[in-house]
Amino acid sequence: MEQKGVIFTRRASGLVRELSWFDVFIFVIAGPAASGITYFSVARAADYPGGSIPLGFVIGLVMFLPICALIAMTSAMMPRSGGLYVTVSRVIDPTVGYLCGWMFFVGYGLTIGVLSYVVMGIMGGMFQITGLASGIGFLVRAGQAIQTVPGRLISGILWLAFFWVVMMRGIRSIKRVMRIIFAIPLAATGIIVVYFLLVGPQNVVTAFNHTWGAGVFQSVTEAARSLGWKFPSFSWPETVNGLMVVIWAYVAIEAISFAGGEIKKPKTSMMRGFLWGCVAVGVMYVVVSFASYYPFKDFIGAYDFLYDNHPEVLKGLFPGGAAIQPSVPFYAASIMRSKLLGLLVSASIALWYANTILPCFLANSRLAFAMAMDKAMPEVIAEVNPRTGSPTWAVHITGVFALLGIAIQALNVGTILGILNITALFIFWAFGLAGMLLPFLKPEIYERSPVRWKWFGVDLIVILGMITFVEGWFFLFLSAMEFNRAILMVTLSVLFIGMVIYLVQQRKNKLGGVDISKIYSQIPPE
Repeated sequence: MEQKGVIFTRRASGLVRELSWFDVFIFVIAGPAASGITYFSVARAADYPGGSIPLGFVIGLVMFLPICALIAMTSAMMPRSGGLYVTVSRVIDPTVGYLCGWMFFVGYGLTIGVLSYVVMGIMGGMFQITGLASGIGFLVRAGQAIQTVPGRLISGILWLAFFWVVMMRGIRSIKRVMRIIFAIPLAATGIIVVYFLLVGPQNVVTAFNHTWGAGVFQSVTEAARSLGWKFPSFSWPETVNGLMVVIWAYVAIEAISFAGGEIKKPKTSMMRGFLWGCVAVGVMYVVVSFASYYPFKDFIGAYDFLYDNHPEVLKGLFPGGAAIQPSVPFYAASIMRSKLLGLLVSASIALWYANTILPCFLANSRLAFAMAMDKAMPEVIAEVNPRTGSPTWAVHITGVFALLGIAIQALNVGTILGILNITALFIFWAFGLAGMLLPFLKPEIYERSPVRWKWFGVDLIVILGMITFVEGWFFLFLSAMEFNRAILMVTLSVLFIGMVIYLVQQRKNKLGGVDISKIYSQIPPE
């Protein structure tokens, strides 16, 4: 039964405003940075022959800047937990907002587990590289053990447990840990970019062969060519085809908006943090991908081709039968003279994956908290630990979904990337529509906007909303291109389960005399 005079689950959120604009800036970069910097920069070259990854990242930046500007504006107007869900549910429709939020919650919950599983696999590869190059058998065996399914499963659960504890300790601990784990891979990335540029194409063959053995560099390119790999010239169509990878590399840039209720001075912090953070992550992607291709050039495509299509050939070319997954840490460790430095730097770069885990964990737990505050999910999820300011049950439920993500990754379910794409990207079309309509349907909220600019008489937020709306459907179109029957059935099942939860909760609200229309006519309490 709803408490007298209380339409939300709680009179106040109970959360603590602790994050500054600099923390927003860090989270905007850290959310998407993992896959773009460490993996997608070099690992899909064979899929899009002739496509320019650096140019693709520039296009991605141009696409996501309007989205980030819209997120910054709406978050400044409605600085509450729930981010995009709050905007969609208040402007368009509660049910549409819930469905978008539910899809996002499932996608990001699984993503946390997938990232926890992946991070140690990459680090294991770095141990293996160092051991093979230096002749230290212990490092080789350790790296191989970590890369096995049991090794990744155990280490993935340990990573998840660590961040689970951090989340339970509240926003102050989250802020401190985030700043530390952000600084380490950022410094390592700067070092490796400079190293790539200094080595250059004139020295890369010697440096690579010094690590892996005489003639290995040349053998990779020759083997790829003999098996059908062609060293292509630049292709616009393939650059466009690669945008699905680019878009996925930018996903999670919005994560910190879901913790809007814990940001100090949200009007200025959101605008500064989101816009500068979006530019920074785009520039980092372009710089890292350009620096990686500058010395290696076509070798990256040749190696990726062999790894994807002829791993047995690749194993025969490397000492110890190694076939390391292509990544920026792999290429970095392969050309560094000091193997210890190579291990430290490459393993530190792999920590970008750990950076992404924390923003996703924060976003998902605050989204669940926000939906529970609206009584769209069981109200117990809105409980907050008065000592730490952490929404206890929201964190636990997110952790359970993350465990499921680890299990799915360990079982090597082939549909996982397609499922993550559709669930994580589903919300953007609705958010864009909400931005378009907000000045007309919710003028009292628009009055709080930190930016009231017009372009040819049209409000800037309407223009940004239109762009986000169109791009949102483009994201769904690209996601649908990867659909198969299994992905479709899983997506429909996720929607069905979400609607069952929603309908059960709404029936409970009706029986308890809760007026849902009053909830969604207001912004949640602070």
